Parts: sequence; structure tokens; C-alpha cells
Amino acid sequence: MGTTDDFFTLVVLSKPGADRLKQILEFHGVDVHLNDFSHAATDDVVNAVEVRIPLKSLEIGLKILESGQLASAPVSLMKMTGMGNSLLIPVDFSPASLTAVKLGFLIARKLNVEPIVLHAFVAPVFPSEPFGEDPDNPALPPLEEEVQESQALYDIDARKLAKFKQQILKAQQDGSVTDIHFSTCILEGIPEQVIQEYCKQNKPILVVMATRGVHKKEADLVGSVTAEVIDSCRVPIFTVPENCSFEDLSRFKRILYFCTFSAADAFNLRGLMRISDFPAAQVSLLPVSDRPFDNVKSRLEDLANFFNQTYPTASFHAAALSKGKFEDSLRDFLSNNKIDLIIVPNKKSSAFTRFFRPTLAHRILFDKDIPLLVLPV
Repeated sequence: MGTTDDFFTLVVLSKPGADRLKQILEFHGVDVHLNDFSHAATDDVVNAVEVRIPLKSLEIGLKILESGQLASAPVSLMKMTGMGNSLLIPVDFSPASLTAVKLGFLIARKLNVEPIVLHAFVAPVFPSEPFGEDPDNPALPPLEEEVQESQALYDIDARKLAKFKQQILKAQQDGSVTDIHFSTCILEGIPEQVIQEYCKQNKPILVVMATRGVHKKEADLVGSVTAEVIDSCRVPIFTVPENCSFEDLSRFKRILYFCTFSAADAFNLRGLMRISDFPAAQVSLLPVSDRPFDNVKSRLEDLANFFNQTYPTASFHAAALSKGKFEDSLRDFLSNNKIDLIIVPNKKSSAFTRFFRPTLAHRILFDKDIPLLVLPV
């Protein structure tokens, strides 16, 4: 350790910011001293801390500061693009729903937005009156019965939602779920359509949804709510498998990012690095391209070098799948590299297209038990 004279003040921050910077700097082998800030020119008590490092560590210190790691979540940037200040978590009251709540609340706290826990219930469908029905002897139930049946179902699910809310509050008290203010909402309709309409009207920053295990997904290949939401909503979707365990966002350290070689790559990774607490993240860059890897290798390596210089707290490298069937090659890559999170772009597609030619995100969703962040393009 160097002497006090070897150190200089890199920056003055609030105590939480100084602690965060100290953690990042020390990960990179930089010796850090934190001193309470004082200035003779003022008698006011200032709750600030000097971050002091050796002069020899100036270069890495400046790179970390300029990378934006300490900046607040880019909520203002998201609002400029028309997004709101909420995060949506659709639930069906299953144990998996609590997993989605746990992750959603962690991200909402980081983004400084309000999580909304949404449940959709399906009202009974009464057949239309058949042609030629005798109006004096109706065979269908009266309108009042339809209303009563719908209200009864609403009341049942409203009680379930209230019980689920109490479950969340209890989990917040024991510390297993992030303590953040949240709201609940219950709406009538087919779940995927309700979620899609909610996103159109309210534009949440993110939708967090739980998924079933691969062995259960096989029964849901057609009509999966999560798959429908991924392919229809124009907001980012974060899916988390029901068997996924984590305590904080640092759990996602090994990331696979599918590149499009567009400006979206820089925008998406900038947001990812600024909202996540994983300074030791290892990011594999894989091209979304039908062209041979050798044709895009140099561009991918240039992109990796750019991100390594921009975000020195993480490690970026070009990646390639082995030859063979895509699903098998990807499965081997995920296993060999112990990937914690997959990030993939996704274009909106029709139900007909999804059935005969499912998107990359759609294929990964049904074949992998790994958290998936889907970004609309």
C-alpha cells in the first residue's frame, strides 16, 4: 500500500456513490482511500466523501468515471423515447409469479420506477343467439346473468390478488423481496391481449414475466402467454424461469448478447451497464446473421474492442457457435460458457409467421431455462 502522499483526490461523491466507486476500483486492483470531505471556505456540514487513489491508477480511474457506471439509471432517456415511469409484472398467483416479482422489484428499485403487479382474468363467453331463435322462448341466459357471472369471477380473482399482495408484503418484511412501493391491478380479458393493451397505453419501461421449465413449456408451444407478449409488445421483456434463484442483479455475470451491428447495440449495452451491478460481467457478442462467421468476425472484434474501452469494468469478446443445428450449437455454447442471461433483439411478427417461422427470441424461450431479455427492434 502506498503512503498518503502517493494518493490524490479523483472525485468527491456522496457516501453511497463513493462506496460504489470504491468497490469497482478495488475489483480492478486499485487501492482506494475514502476521506470525509471538508473545505475551509464554508462552515456548512457537507455529507460528501473524497475518493483518493494512487497517481499511477489515474488512467483506469478516469476510464471508470467516464464509462457512466456511477450515473443514475437512464430513466430520463427512456422518458424521452416515450416510455413511462413504471415496470409491469403480470402474475397468475403461481410460485413462479413470486420469482418474477422478486426480479421485477430489484430492477424497479435500480431504475427508480414503480412496479405494477397485474393480473388478467377471463370473463365467461356466452354464445350469440342462433339464427331463427324464437324471441318468445329464449334459450340463452339473460344479460343480468352474464354480468353476475363476470362479477363473480372478478371478485374471486380480486381476493386472490389481495392475498398475493399480502404474500409480497410479508416477503418484503422478511427481506426476501426488495422493499419498494408497488401497486396492483386487475383487468378483464385474455392475458396476452391485456398485457399488450396495457403496454400500448402506459408504456412501461420493462415487462418482467415468469416462465415455466422447459419440460412444461413443451405443452405450451402454441398459445404461450409469454411468447405472445414477446412477439407483440414493443417494450423490453425480461423473462425469468420459475426455477431461477438469485439474491441481486449481480447474479447475471455471464451474458450472451446477440448483435445486430446497428446503433441499437451501443444504446442497449449502455443501458445494460448503467442499470446493472455486475462490474465483473463477461459479455459474449454473437452476431444475428446468416453470413459465415469469418465474414463478420472483424466487425464483431471491433465492436468488442470498442465496448472494452468504453466499459472497462466488464469484459467483452467476439463469440461464434459451432457448426451444426442452431439449437444444438446454442445449447452447447450456453452450457460450456455457463451463461446467466441471454439478450436478444426481436421484431414484431404475425401469428401466422410465428407459427411457421418463429423468431430467435421465440425459439430460445421454449428451448432454454435461462433468463432472457428481449429488446424490440
